[in-house]
Amino acid sequence: MSQNNNGVKAHDNAAYTASADDVNVIVTKDKLPPKTDTSTVESKWGCCSFKPRCLQGLNRMSLFTLFVCVMCFLEGFAVNGVANAAIPAIERQFKLPSTKSALIPSSQDIGALVVVLFVSFIGGRYNKASWVASGSLIMAVGSFLFMVPHFLEKYVYPESTTQASYNCSISNPPSGDCDVGGEKYLVVFMAAQIVHGFGFTPMFTLGTAYIDENEEHSLAAVYIGLTYALTAIGVAAGFFVGGEFSQNYFVDFDRVDQDSLGFDATDSRWIGAWWLGFIIAIVGFIVIAIPIYGYPKYLPGKEKSTEPESKHEKPSTENIFKQFFVSFIDLIKNPTFMMLTFAGSTNTLIISGVGAFSFKFLMEQYNIQFDIAGFLIGGLILVGSVGMFGGGLLIRMCGLGIKGMLNMCFISSFLSGVLGIAFIAGCPEVKLAGLEVPYPNKINTLAGYTDVCQGSCQCQYEGLSLVCGKDNIVYHSPCHAGCTTQSGQMTYHNCSCVAASLNIPTDHANAMVSAGRCEDGCDKLYIVAPLMFISMICVLTSVTPNSMAVMRVVKDEQRPFALGVQWVFIRLLGTIPGPFLVGWAIDNACLIFLEGSCGNQGNCLLYSHDSMALGVMVWWLVVSLVSAMFYLLAIFFQCCRSEKGSFDLTIK
Repeated sequence: MSQNNNGVKAHDNAAYTASADDVNVIVTKDKLPPKTDTSTVESKWGCCSFKPRCLQGLNRMSLFTLFVCVMCFLEGFAVNGVANAAIPAIERQFKLPSTKSALIPSSQDIGALVVVLFVSFIGGRYNKASWVASGSLIMAVGSFLFMVPHFLEKYVYPESTTQASYNCSISNPPSGDCDVGGEKYLVVFMAAQIVHGFGFTPMFTLGTAYIDENEEHSLAAVYIGLTYALTAIGVAAGFFVGGEFSQNYFVDFDRVDQDSLGFDATDSRWIGAWWLGFIIAIVGFIVIAIPIYGYPKYLPGKEKSTEPESKHEKPSTENIFKQFFVSFIDLIKNPTFMMLTFAGSTNTLIISGVGAFSFKFLMEQYNIQFDIAGFLIGGLILVGSVGMFGGGLLIRMCGLGIKGMLNMCFISSFLSGVLGIAFIAGCPEVKLAGLEVPYPNKINTLAGYTDVCQGSCQCQYEGLSLVCGKDNIVYHSPCHAGCTTQSGQMTYHNCSCVAASLNIPTDHANAMVSAGRCEDGCDKLYIVAPLMFISMICVLTSVTPNSMAVMRVVKDEQRPFALGVQWVFIRLLGTIPGPFLVGWAIDNACLIFLEGSCGNQGNCLLYSHDSMALGVMVWWLVVSLVSAMFYLLAIFFQCCRSEKGSFDLTIK
């Protein structure tokens, strides 16, 4: 080629005729500038502009799941484990009745209710991983708040009493003054739990949706099941650690020399270090938030499939509220979603009720010690976590679609109700003199707790302190057994009522009582415990498929909001009323209530075993079968929807 005076190249072919319509393309030897791949940059792990190549190995869903599993473990450990294990110690140190201390665990659900719709709807439009990490830091703040009363209030324990100071002829009436004690700190504990509720809400709404959006559905079910399972394991660990700290560390061991106290955990004055476990939680929450903050809005390769709309569009506040109500009404009109929500709420009635009153039920019904009850409850939670993980694993192994998940939920709820019949296997009633059995020489006469055999003992103001006599009868207190001397911390001698029952002299060696209830040889726990474990596995097996099914019966863009709406219903219909309903069933079995100060009714001191077993069994059976009914209705509505083709759902 040659170039003419106008700068246009002339063609070497003589037959070529130039035209004004010709297009000249000039190719240089320089390389074209690389095309900027903004989606790749935005899907890298890191913070702001710090996204080094060497750390991109963290940018995988498996590692994100690992980090949030640790966070879920810490959440269960602190919020539902250590905090609940601390309730008895908090009641004693701050003189809180059970009716008021019950506000502490329920406050976390109040906090969740306040923010769940906002977090699930607004947070779903931003980086969900960052919201989850922020929730971890918020829970660290809540754990610190829970410790504040310890630093502000030193425990003042009563002075020691000698064995010779016991005198049944002296009766001290209760003071008529209203002592508020440490009730001023109740609001601090409640605020701490409310903050905890703020913190864990993003994980179980946005975090679940983040995993589902960035992973293949069957594997996402396994990952979500792992998060639930680690939460349950954290609760069990919280009870174990809380029990160990309460047993081995005095509440003010950081202020006083524990070895110089002169008493240990066997003394009624002992209060364990209920606050110590929160230090572990605070450090853990802060550390685990760091890697979670690094995750992008979408993992590599998931941008187009999960964000069809322009990510630069920012709707106005008015449009956001309009979309909020439109989405909410759309979910409420979805019958399958509502049935799944009601089923999840009824399941939570069981979970929350067991968590609140399992210790009391096992100790009262089967006369076991606190450490054994703690071991059983911790084991129950650990076994239940197998159900949470197993539900997700079954979805993957069996390739279950929406119908298969609903069928599995129905079967597990129905089996749970059938196995709950085992709760009727209770132990015999406590043979309490004057209530269940007559005093000596009074055949079939139940005339209260006072009797002539008590002699000069003045027992009308004696509190309930059950003792077992050598006659195998339980007495209201050593005073009510007619005992006049004490030897050691646990035994009393010269008990006139026991002597009258055995027809022996009062100074006889067998005229004695020991602290606690008499052994009744009841072995029903060996029947109830295994069936209770299996029942809890069935209940928790439906947790993961329920969440997965919810995300399959709603539109893709509604998934985080749908989980948030379900959470609201679960809190309103499940976790908040659950403990009250179980408490009502158990309190209906109460035989003796403590008379509280200022005219208030105190806690229950003695229960009817038969009424308690029947009440818990009926409650468990009814709730489980109602849950199964909701799952059955969900199957029906989903089948109708599939026939109409409302959604393109895979059904296996």
